[in-house]
Amino acid sequence: MTGKLLKTLWAGIPLLLSTLLMARETAPFDFYVLSLSWSPEYCVIRPEDRQCGRGYGFVLHGLWPQYEKGWPQNCGAEKLSKPLLQQYPALYPSEKLAFHEWSKHGTCSGLAPEAYLQLSQQLKQSFKTPVELDHLIQPLRINARQLSQSIVAANPHLNIEALAFLCTGGGRFLQEIHVCYDKQGVTPISCSSEMQRQSLKSCGQKDFLIRNVR
Repeated sequence: MTGKLLKTLWAGIPLLLSTLLMARETAPFDFYVLSLSWSPEYCVIRPEDRQCGRGYGFVLHGLWPQYEKGWPQNCGAEKLSKPLLQQYPALYPSEKLAFHEWSKHGTCSGLAPEAYLQLSQQLKQSFKTPVELDHLIQPLRINARQLSQSIVAANPHLNIEALAFLCTGGGRFLQEIHVCYDKQGVTPISCSSEMQRQSLKSCGQKDFLIRNVR
């Protein structure tokens, strides 16, 4: 290899690094979804999980970069370190879930691991559980519109269009709520038409049950 060629290759490295950095800062997705799971429902299926029996209500499932249709996943090999995760002990209900969520979704955010955890924590903490669901003693039967209104009442910065729901058991039980944000993770926005259709299909029956906290 000639000296001239080597010089050309070395000269191109800063441009390559700059291009990679720019790609990281302008990650190609359309919006974020903050996914909050209703822990009592999860624990019906997996009662052995460490989150069960602790009186949890909504827990963080993940913060997901999303397309208008579908989502990116497993976008890079960068690892989330355990010492960093330990700085956020209450963020996820388990370390296993945290590592999974970073690998599958966080690597598609264009953020470094610490920034991704910070944003996840900020959005999780900004969500206030409606008083009707806080320390829920008895199962609550409700419909999607009533639940949306309760959430917005407890979170005036949100609107009904920014919410979508996921039910399980053929639509009989609430499993998750999804809150949509712009790709900066700052402003709540309307969820995509695809998400709204899925929410209606999943939780659009006349009512569903929210299991009590245990």
